[in-house]
Amino acid sequence: MMPKLLPASLFAGLLAAGALLPLNAQELTALGGGMRTANLKESSYTWQLDYRHIFHPNFAMSIAYINEGHVVGHHRDGSAMEAWAQLPLAHGHLTLSAGVGAYYFYDTQGLPNGDSLNEHGSAPIFSVAATGYLSNRWFYRVLLNRIRPSHGLTTNTGAIGAGFWFGDERRPMAGHVGTPVAERAYVTENELNVFGGQSVVNTLFSENALAYSAEYRRGIARHVDWTLSYVHEGNPEVVRRSGVATQLWAVNTFKDERFAVGIGLGPYVYIDRKHPDSHRGSTVGTSVGTIKLPDNPAAITPLASLTFSVRWSEHWHSRVIWNRITTPYNRDADVFLAGFGYRWK
Repeated sequence: MMPKLLPASLFAGLLAAGALLPLNAQELTALGGGMRTANLKESSYTWQLDYRHIFHPNFAMSIAYINEGHVVGHHRDGSAMEAWAQLPLAHGHLTLSAGVGAYYFYDTQGLPNGDSLNEHGSAPIFSVAATGYLSNRWFYRVLLNRIRPSHGLTTNTGAIGAGFWFGDERRPMAGHVGTPVAERAYVTENELNVFGGQSVVNTLFSENALAYSAEYRRGIARHVDWTLSYVHEGNPEVVRRSGVATQLWAVNTFKDERFAVGIGLGPYVYIDRKHPDSHRGSTVGTSVGTIKLPDNPAAITPLASLTFSVRWSEHWHSRVIWNRITTPYNRDADVFLAGFGYRWK
């Protein structure tokens, strides 16, 4: 199963933080390890991407993507948001922390007829971690998670990994987490972007196809973008979708605005020619007579996305986007895109 993105509730919190707070102390961590299910007594791998914002030496918030590996009948992963209590030790070079939060998961399960079921759900997540700072920017982290939904798999994961500190200071000193700097009134300029890449349908067979997209992006407030895009998911055999999406994004920049990251959420209006609506070809009566409904009526679903861009000159940049499409008919998909764009005021 391919990665999934943040649900709407997590996005709303990140959007508020990105738009209103000076993001001075940030940590990005990649971890890998093992997973054990309490229900099935099976083991598998796990890997995790974690973004943590430190508001105070004793308090932090994080968002994370967690892949729980593959066990018989289940390919589960999802996204989590946690609040952390932290205890800095050794003059800020070691931190112990405990977190609690919400985990929104996607579990791909096999059906007797050979098809796949995409089960969506939520669960509490409890975590403990130890972080050791090795240099001015780099650190290692050991992390344990327990995920316990009301139904389905209860899992324990253990992972170790490395991370990078994006704070204003060159190392996390005891007693503070970075000297606040004057917040730049950064607003994204107009952008026109074109992309190519791959779509992957979240079934047990991960059918895929070539995909492409075009996007218009414009900053509407400090650290808030709006986009209008066309997405074509190709023809991975089990679906054949394309449509139009509009999204709001929380964005932030680094290194004198050369690098930018963002997370977006909005509606995706699409047509799936492999799975048209259930009233395909039917007729309805109206006050002026009987009309036939279209063969391929449009449907709407949430589209959540992550993006990263690099600015090469005053006008030109490259950008990658990871789109997550959640569907009500067991055809969730990820669309991975890379491209370039032109920027102007």
